Amino acid sequence: MIAATEDIKTDRRRVRTRAALLQAGQSLFAAQSVDAVSIDDIVAAADVAKGSFYNHFPDKDALAREIAVTVRAEAEAQVDLANAGVTEPASRMARGQAVFVRYAVRNPERARAMMRLHAGATLPNAPMNRGLRADIEAGLADGSFRDLTVETGLLMAMGMGMVAVTRVLEVNDSTDPTALSRDLNFGLLRGLGVAEDAARAISAAAVADIFKET
Repeated sequence: MIAATEDIKTDRRRVRTRAALLQAGQSLFAAQSVDAVSIDDIVAAADVAKGSFYNHFPDKDALAREIAVTVRAEAEAQVDLANAGVTEPASRMARGQAVFVRYAVRNPERARAMMRLHAGATLPNAPMNRGLRADIEAGLADGSFRDLTVETGLLMAMGMGMVAVTRVLEVNDSTDPTALSRDLNFGLLRGLGVAEDAARAISAAAVADIFKET
């Protein structure tokens, strides 16, 4: 019984230590590049012993990768939730981009970390881009999108998404995120081959719905 209690306490300490390291890494990587942050910086910010770091991560790059994957997955989960029941490819694209902008507004530190640690995010075949690829393929298949390849559409969508999030995160910037998302969505949909009136209407509807609770 005593041994079991000690095991539970040890597990809780490990969970707390890991969480502290992840939070410290997120804060530091949001402000600086991975190269500019040392393990000493991380353990000091987490208030844990240096040896504890290596009980959880082999190096700071492994910590950075876990933070990047966790934050991106969190944002993608919000996209999936926003697009539940939505089947039209152009609307799904517009809503997804708006969700990423909203995510940056609500979670600036996490979004900054995501942008700094986005290695692999622009690879067309990366698992994290599977949903986006599926939407573009569907749009090309049903004629919603025209005159481009899947890879071109992916790069266009990812590029505009990164620009939108980066713009929202700029310090002392007065840009209205809803207007920014709406305008960039319009440009994205036009680039994908959606007719002007339809692109404008789809973008406006998507942004209005996604930002209605912000």
